[in-house]
Amino acid sequence: MYPLILAFHKVIPDEHTESPYFWDALCTPYTNFISLIESLYQENFAFVSLQELEYAMMNPKERTVLLTFDDGYYNNIAYAYPFLKAENIPFVIALNGKCIEHNTWQWFDKVWFEGVQSQKSKEQITTQIQQFKYNIPVLEKWLSKQNNTVHSEETRIFFDIASITELKALKNTSFVSHTYSHYILSALSLSELEKEISQNLDFFTKNNVKIETDYFTLPNGTKKDFNAQTLKYLSEMGVQYIFSMLPYIKESNVLARYTPVHATWQKEAKRYKKQRLLYKWFK
Repeated sequence: MYPLILAFHKVIPDEHTESPYFWDALCTPYTNFISLIESLYQENFAFVSLQELEYAMMNPKERTVLLTFDDGYYNNIAYAYPFLKAENIPFVIALNGKCIEHNTWQWFDKVWFEGVQSQKSKEQITTQIQQFKYNIPVLEKWLSKQNNTVHSEETRIFFDIASITELKALKNTSFVSHTYSHYILSALSLSELEKEISQNLDFFTKNNVKIETDYFTLPNGTKKDFNAQTLKYLSEMGVQYIFSMLPYIKESNVLARYTPVHATWQKEAKRYKKQRLLYKWFK
């Protein structure tokens, strides 16, 4: 099988899983995260780094897995990182510069928090997020009316440059670009697309953070979220591989990333008696 590439966002304490302020689609309870890693060991998966990924793709008979974390949420450092460091497990972080530069939540986090505070249903909030994704002017108008103070059980929001510097010291850690504002790229004009990508790279270059420019992580990453203009521009920028949420196609430069549903969404996790179902589910 081709390398298994797993996508995570937030790794949170188990006691936070019942809080409505933690969107379960983005949250992996700590216990589930550890169980997932242990199940991969039991299934004889080898954890590979970004630098080893291309070799792993050319040798699909070996069971290999790459861990990726999107956005740069600080709880990854607080909870996932100590375990991964102790086990010497490599991982990739896809960074958005805006959240780090301005210490602000992602736009979809703000929509979620506002919805919870307004006592909207989960379906209503996710519908609003979907509507905003493809209408950036409407999203930005809504954001302009919001403040940056939102409810959270967390004391830190995103990485800062100091924490990134700490992670840089690990040989097995790599950083890739994830756009500056996490806007959906198919909703942008060419000039807006260029700004989203260049502004992110400029911010991290200015702060001496090496971004692996051969790789790029698409915001969201489904088929609706990028188009021919996106791929053409990224190719011109020298990007060789794109992390997506699409099935892996051998002839394509689009790499699949699968969110392990039974590990990430706490309600879904209850359906599974064994984490070892992971390999069969992805096979």
